Amino acid sequence: MNDASSVPLLSKTRYAAGLQCAGRLYRMCFQPELATPPDAAQQARFDAGTRVGELARNLRPGGVLIDEPFFRHDDAVARTRALLANGATSAICEAGFTEAGVRIRADILSTSRDGRELIEVKSSTSVKDEHLDDAAIQLATIEAAGVSVDRVCIGHINNACVYQGDEYVPGKLLTVEDITAKARDVAAGVPARIATMREMLAANDAPEPDLGSHCHKPYDCEFYDYCRQGEPEWSIEELPGLNDERRRDLRVGEIRSIRDIPVTFRLSAAQQRVRDTVQSGRPYVSSALLHDLARITSPAHFIDFETVAPALPIFAGTRPYQAQPFQWSDHVLHTDGSLDHYEFLADGTADPRRAFAETLLDGLAGAATIAVYSSFARARLHELQVAFPDLAAPLQAVLDRSWVDLLKVVRDHYYHPEFRGSYSNQIRPPRSRGGLRIQRPRHPGRGGRLSRVHGDRQPSDGPGASRRNPLQSPRLLRARHRGHGPDP
Repeated sequence: MNDASSVPLLSKTRYAAGLQCAGRLYRMCFQPELATPPDAAQQARFDAGTRVGELARNLRPGGVLIDEPFFRHDDAVARTRALLANGATSAICEAGFTEAGVRIRADILSTSRDGRELIEVKSSTSVKDEHLDDAAIQLATIEAAGVSVDRVCIGHINNACVYQGDEYVPGKLLTVEDITAKARDVAAGVPARIATMREMLAANDAPEPDLGSHCHKPYDCEFYDYCRQGEPEWSIEELPGLNDERRRDLRVGEIRSIRDIPVTFRLSAAQQRVRDTVQSGRPYVSSALLHDLARITSPAHFIDFETVAPALPIFAGTRPYQAQPFQWSDHVLHTDGSLDHYEFLADGTADPRRAFAETLLDGLAGAATIAVYSSFARARLHELQVAFPDLAAPLQAVLDRSWVDLLKVVRDHYYHPEFRGSYSNQIRPPRSRGGLRIQRPRHPGRGGRLSRVHGDRQPSDGPGASRRNPLQSPRLLRARHRGHGPDP
């Protein structure tokens, strides 16, 4: 057992990690080098949250920012206490407190005639259960410091707000929701949870890896790859939709590989298909596969879209997190068996949606079949109809053509062991750590990695600059023939 004085302070982030998994908290404090670094998509989400937090500082007028960095936390606490003692400041942003082994920075702590208000800012579009825990540990820590709080709120994105193209208005883009009663209920249990976490951190040994649904809920754990390194080939973690009860039954029976699951073990139909293909080493092919594929008649257009969905809108007339298409790709299978490829990629500061729609309409002229992978593309076309009423009729004509959803075809009629429990249509290099091969592909039909990487890649030096188009490639509309270079 380590000395209590050597136990690191908890923070909001560490407390949330401890609620999710004791191992995650321990490794975050003592073994951070074991974490998988965030990829570009994860970093974009972190950056988006930072920008929303910066905008939220204007929710309450007259605020003072405690801008001391995290490594000068004691200075932040001292400055916060001085401002509170003075009483002349109506709002403090990033207020610092340290009490009972916990240090926090509160997003907004404001004072008015109605009392003192704590606002925790989130880049989500609603209040989630995990937000109550974030607010509760801040409430408990602030009041342990002798500062009373009358109202606890979550400030989150209002995705019904239509951006007008000028300066961002925090009171319109953000909604402040009162969660005082719920936060106080949760805060009552905070001291006991903190004591449990500190006791665990004082232990000499790290908790053993414990794989389960909590590895990805409510947050993806950065130590997941590390904890999976002891798993066998064809780990049961690759069974789609495996719940904790079924997982526990398998592990209690010392079954960790799909290859070892007996035929008598109860699985869903999808899980049985995965087990059978892994154990046989042969793909599953339905007898009805060719029948469904025969619906594809030439000229067939196989299309795919990429979108951006920024938390803070870039273009007038759009809402937070609204998917805005900027790129399409179209592989055309002609009646003679030849294949052409056409694509469009937007550029510049202008809204790309109209050019996207007009070039797509030109490209799909004469299509007998339109093949997609999920319903994502159709949903975007419906949104373009609303955005551009004069294009509604030609877009409807495209929607009325013969469409084939290849995701449904594959899910219904085909499975290969190397799918690894996923029907993603994006092939990505597996993550690796010392020979470990782990692949967590994106969910099909959600706009792809470009959407997540570029969707919030905006400068943070003011609303005007933030509206800049994050894409920097030139507009492109060209045909390529398979086996040949670009047409001149």
